[in-house]
Amino acid sequence: MKHILFLSLLCFSLIIPAKVSAQTNCMMLEEIFETKVEEEKGICKVEIVRKNLNVSHMGIKLSPETMGLLFHLGFENIDGKTAVMGEMPLMEDEVNAVVDELRKGKIEVSAIHNHMINEEPRVLYLHFQGMGDLRQQAGIIKRAIAATGHKFN
Repeated sequence: MKHILFLSLLCFSLIIPAKVSAQTNCMMLEEIFETKVEEEKGICKVEIVRKNLNVSHMGIKLSPETMGLLFHLGFENIDGKTAVMGEMPLMEDEVNAVVDELRKGKIEVSAIHNHMINEEPRVLYLHFQGMGDLRQQAGIIKRAIAATGHKFN
């Protein structure tokens, strides 16, 4: 009985710090990106709407949220480092500046492609990934987002 109680307490004590750490990381990301960050299963999810874009699809003006014009970022603690993956909707003339910022920070660009046809103006989606220090990676990504002209609060 003592062994079962001990093992139960040990397992519980390993779960709590991970939850606290994820919450702490998410709060740090809220400060950096100046937006609400959701925590789910140890992953900090950041979504920033591109309200400065005026894009229509098949001649119809739709909201940025409906069209998926959001910067999507996911941060997860893996073995003491932070893995980040994300997606950025970009105008064609923003791609080079964003890629330059990510590469300067050693964040890998994994794809650039379109999601839609018949949108105007053309939107390209850039996917990226990295592994390292949470604050450092967030700063690099924030600079890449700022290269689009996005204004943080």
